[in-house]
Amino acid sequence: MPVTITFEPSGVTGVVATGTYLIDAAKRLGAPVGAGCMRGKGACASCVVQVAAGADLLSPPGTIEESFLTPEQLQQSYRLACHAKLEGDGDVVLRVVRRSAADQENPHVYRDLTKDFNNLPLQKKISTLLQLEAITVSEAMNAAIDKPLAFGAKTFDKWTNRARSSARSKENQKK
Repeated sequence: MPVTITFEPSGVTGVVATGTYLIDAAKRLGAPVGAGCMRGKGACASCVVQVAAGADLLSPPGTIEESFLTPEQLQQSYRLACHAKLEGDGDVVLRVVRRSAADQENPHVYRDLTKDFNNLPLQKKISTLLQLEAITVSEAMNAAIDKPLAFGAKTFDKWTNRARSSARSKENQKK
């Protein structure tokens, strides 16, 4: 069943299927969410969103979300887009949280990562940096590919909606 999802402040809106993760909905619609997200691996908090409406339509927070977000943030309907799944039909409104805001609200995660990285041997540091570079290149390629696809999907949706409304108006005129 369909879910209408809106990303604020960009205003990107679209319809996605129930069972879709928020990060996938954002990617499909071209919303600016989760740049650098590790896609559900529990290694970052770069896809934090605040649910302004429709929180009851999402899956409950899991252990990874509970480890990255404080109890106060969870109570204020903050979620990780890569872990929150649409489970009900209706309308959902999300506010995209800038990464710097997420860092300020949960800085212990990044301090721990910095500390862990500093304790790695040189070879492991280089290996980790190469992995991060590969992820960055992959994300850049995905963004370059997805933007035209999202534009095409939006254009196709508008075109089909116009065709449907035209067909309905013709049916109404016949009656």
